[in-house]
Amino acid sequence: MQRFVVALMVAAMATIGFGSVAFASPSAWTEYIYDSSGNALKGVALPDSSGGSASFNFASGVYTALLTTSDKSLTGDLTGMTLNDTVTVSGVTGTFVDQNGDGCATAPSVRLYFNSGGTGEGGQRGFYTTFWWSNPVSYQLANGTGTMNVSLGDPSQWSDWNGTNGASVPDAFSTAVTKVHSVGLSFGGGCFFENGVTTDDGTGTFASVFTET
Repeated sequence: MQRFVVALMVAAMATIGFGSVAFASPSAWTEYIYDSSGNALKGVALPDSSGGSASFNFASGVYTALLTTSDKSLTGDLTGMTLNDTVTVSGVTGTFVDQNGDGCATAPSVRLYFNSGGTGEGGQRGFYTTFWWSNPVSYQLANGTGTMNVSLGDPSQWSDWNGTNGASVPDAFSTAVTKVHSVGLSFGGGCFFENGVTTDDGTGTFASVFTET
C-alpha cells in the first residue's frame, strides 16, 4: 500500500527535526498533526505524558497523523520484543474522517508504528525500510477500548514506507528493529496509514497506554 505523499514530509521531518516540528522531552509523547489546510505539519508536545501513557483531544479540521515518543527506555534495540497498545476512544458524537483517502473506502484506524531514523542503506529502498507500520493489525476508530499486540520477531506482521511486507525484506526489517529511533502509533484511513484522522465535529478524546514485552 503506497503511503500518502504528504506523509513523507511527516515521517522525514519527525525524524530529522526541522520545519514547524516542536520537540518535547525525549521521554514525553508528541502528537504530529496536519492543520486545517491539510498540508502543514506541527508537532504538539503533550503535557503530563511520559513512559507509556498519553492522550489528546480531537479537533475539527486538525488531523492527527502520529503519536510517538523517543523515550530511551522504549527505543533502541528492540529485537525480540512485542509492541502492545491499549487505546481508548471516548466522547465522540460525530464521525471519524481521514485527511485524504484518495478514493479508498477503508475506515479511519490507528496502528502501531516505529522508525529507525537516518536513511538506512541501499538508497531509496533503504529509506523506505526505516519506517514500519503494523499490517494487518489495527484498531478501527470508534468509542470504546481495544488492544493491539504485534511481535517485532515476525516481519510478516509489518509493512514499510512503500507497502512492502517485512517478510520480503527480513534483513532490512531486522536491522531497523535494532536501532529504533521513535515508536508509537500512526493514524490513517482510505488508502493510507499516516494521512491523519479526526472527527467531523471535533469531539472525542484518544488515550494510549503503550508497553513492550
